[in-house]
Amino acid sequence: MPSFSNKDNKCIKFLMRLWGRYNDRFLRIIRLMPQYTPKQLANHWRNYLNPKLCNQPLGDHEKGYVIELAQKYRTPKYINWKYVIQDLYVQFGKLRAENQVKNYWNSKNRSNSYDVNDTSLRLPRLHNDTKYRYEFIMEHNYKLKPKFNEPYRMRPY
Repeated sequence: MPSFSNKDNKCIKFLMRLWGRYNDRFLRIIRLMPQYTPKQLANHWRNYLNPKLCNQPLGDHEKGYVIELAQKYRTPKYINWKYVIQDLYVQFGKLRAENQVKNYWNSKNRSNSYDVNDTSLRLPRLHNDTKYRYEFIMEHNYKLKPKFNEPYRMRPY
């Protein structure tokens, strides 16, 4: 991921003042700055460059509200942080960076509910994880067979 220079930041801020009201504003900007993707620009704008962002740490009232809102906007797969940030702005009048809110919630969630024996908090193991494969093989008493143990045999046609 390329880093943003001060010159790039100034250019992005200027172009956002011009095209900030359009839905395709980041697509318009990458025409002038092709070294970035629209997703990179949007993320950099949302978390660092937006002049409305409040750079102070979250207050005590905001912290409790973040936890409530995260539970409110939680779906089975993810939390819709866009609505959490909008509600924080409406409630407290300070626009917070998405990363700041997510980092607070994730650290709080991890520290408050961590239990070594609780399997619901563990991340699902991927099938390409070697430790998982080893445990699966040991549980089912499969015998490992080397891949290239036998000479190659042609199929008769």
